[in-house]
Amino acid sequence: MTRNGSPGVSFEAATEEPGLRVLDPVDNHQYQLDTPAPVDPAPASVDRFAYPVDAAVAVRTTAIRLPTATNVYVRDPDGALVASVEHLEEATLDPGPYTLELLTPVKCYIRLDSTVDLQADFTETRIDFGDETDIVVGARSRRTQPAATVTTTTDPADLLATVSTFGSALGTTMPERSYPSLRGHPPAVELGDELDTCGLEPLSSDVRLELPETTEAALTAAPLAYYLGAEVRPADEARIVADGAVHPLSDATGAGFERTVEEALKTLFFMDCLTRYDGAYGHGRRLHERETLTGELGLDFDYLYHADHAERVRRYLTVPYRTIEPHLPQWKVAATARPAGTAIETLPFLVDDLALVRTPNRAAGETGSDAESAQAEAVASFLSDDGSVRAADGFTRGPSAGGFTRSSSSGSGGGVAAASDTDDLSFVSPEPADAIEQVWVGEGIPFGASEALLTAYRNRLGREPGDGEIDITVVCNDAAMDEETDVEAVYGQRDILPFEVELRHDLSTDELADLLDDDHDFLHYIGHAEPDGLVCEDGKLDCRNLDGVGVESFFLNACRSYRQARGLIEAGAIVGVGSHSDVTNAGAVGLGRTMARLLEHGFPFAPALKIAQEHHPTGQQYIVVGDGGLSVVQCTSGTAVLCEAGRLDQERISLTVSGYPTPTHGLGTEFMPFVSQAENTYYISSGRIDTFELSPAEVHDFFQLGSPPVRTPDGLVWGDAFDPEDL
Repeated sequence: MTRNGSPGVSFEAATEEPGLRVLDPVDNHQYQLDTPAPVDPAPASVDRFAYPVDAAVAVRTTAIRLPTATNVYVRDPDGALVASVEHLEEATLDPGPYTLELLTPVKCYIRLDSTVDLQADFTETRIDFGDETDIVVGARSRRTQPAATVTTTTDPADLLATVSTFGSALGTTMPERSYPSLRGHPPAVELGDELDTCGLEPLSSDVRLELPETTEAALTAAPLAYYLGAEVRPADEARIVADGAVHPLSDATGAGFERTVEEALKTLFFMDCLTRYDGAYGHGRRLHERETLTGELGLDFDYLYHADHAERVRRYLTVPYRTIEPHLPQWKVAATARPAGTAIETLPFLVDDLALVRTPNRAAGETGSDAESAQAEAVASFLSDDGSVRAADGFTRGPSAGGFTRSSSSGSGGGVAAASDTDDLSFVSPEPADAIEQVWVGEGIPFGASEALLTAYRNRLGREPGDGEIDITVVCNDAAMDEETDVEAVYGQRDILPFEVELRHDLSTDELADLLDDDHDFLHYIGHAEPDGLVCEDGKLDCRNLDGVGVESFFLNACRSYRQARGLIEAGAIVGVGSHSDVTNAGAVGLGRTMARLLEHGFPFAPALKIAQEHHPTGQQYIVVGDGGLSVVQCTSGTAVLCEAGRLDQERISLTVSGYPTPTHGLGTEFMPFVSQAENTYYISSGRIDTFELSPAEVHDFFQLGSPPVRTPDGLVWGDAFDPEDL
């Protein structure tokens, strides 16, 4: 049975290896619970679980093996934590009724009444029930969607009332709200003739956020209002009022306001991450950031955990920001949004990521014409005198330089996009931000940021569930570019996920249109493009004229494919990559192979392109369009990992581990590196996690457990090909 008729999570008996496969087709995520013998799942009631699940089945088995290192929490019928088993731990429980919570990519629970023996190592977790036992498995999708749609006008007073509804989506105001699974999606927003908040109210009645009645203030403070669960009231000065105490947020002009809002949001979130370890999920666990700061902060975390919400907020905001700043996780998203209707309707999707929201004229302390002049100067560095996109040295070489581009015409001289291709486009350069993904919302094509499109977010919410398989299609429409088709072998090489990968050549316009119309999770297009179409055998297919597409994500590895990428998003896709100028074939091949490997490892689009750009200069000519936080496939460990290795001496290697949030494991997720120096220690997983000094043997063992990308002095390599002797 499913909860509320949810079309999301489902179960099926595994056919190749005995077990139970849990499917979340809405997100293309799945997980298999291995069993010693085949099982026959029967529908069960979701009401048997105290925790929300979308579907449940009953099976009979003696044991379950989780094919990845997975934390398991055991609770009694009252919800009290009885035991927890993490990496290299074990526990044996007497017969009794228990609920097992599994931290798997698709959230799973197991209800049973028996003995339980749990053992975990670096590669798997085993759960043994002794004799054959009847168990009930429940699961829910990690993705949340808006529960309602608020209608608002562009009047700033109505916008403040709209932002005041966002906190209704929080699962709790306890410190556990710092876990992404307990932060629901804010209500969607649509512009209309009058305000209608659908009766939604924030969770907290003892904390409020006071703001001036301006569009800029509403946009910037929306993530803070959401995370506080606070009512938003109009006022002359911006401030947080909690437990009778006032915390000023500077004034609502200039960068001072944006900076203080950012600091308040980061402080509240980070302090919750430290404090939540005194709750049910912190039993016997160590958080690196908390252990580092406990003495310096001198706080009673147990008191803070059990304090009421307003008191906890008040105490958090007395912590000096400069004390915690070096230990903060790198933020997931920083958004620059023009204060207009599109930004208002996009705001809930930014808030769902806890994005830092800025407006263009408030970057780096600049206001008014100064900011506009700085932006114009930055954009000018990308453009030639005729208004075309400047090709940096080495990015593009025409036929005379011994190479060819992926443009089907030579009108641009093989070096830049022709002026006629760009004279109706406006380029912008958002102020850099210390975030994994930087996005731009509004008119203009951004350099150094993803272009967030409202249509893409809405397409994501409206997509239909798939069949559980990850469908990837590689199209090569020019035989001269065949060397890049080896990316077909990259996609689908992970054994624990079912892939269907197809390679097609030399499609006609009708064939390509039919392919785009069909349901595909990802399209990797290799070929020529012009602003008015993708080049086929019999002409050009202009994606801007398509009524709809079934392709969800794509990489158009061709020259000047930006307009076609926009067209695919407007027709129904969620995210993709295109280029805004000519690119050399050699550069495109290298970038394409790196992008394929990063996407196959579960990196979301925006960080995947950002990493690829650091190692392929051609990458600067590409842009993510749409929802850059989307992944093609789930990441095995939940958090996507990037390493950096360097030689210290003959006996020691420096290994820096960095984490990247994914759709299933967002900001606030914990991560434990599989190295002896971090044994039983968790880190907040966004950004640089830590640097470890390891022996070559320890480094070898680390990469036996996975094959993440590794930065080395010689470039980007992969864990399965990394040799410490090469450093």
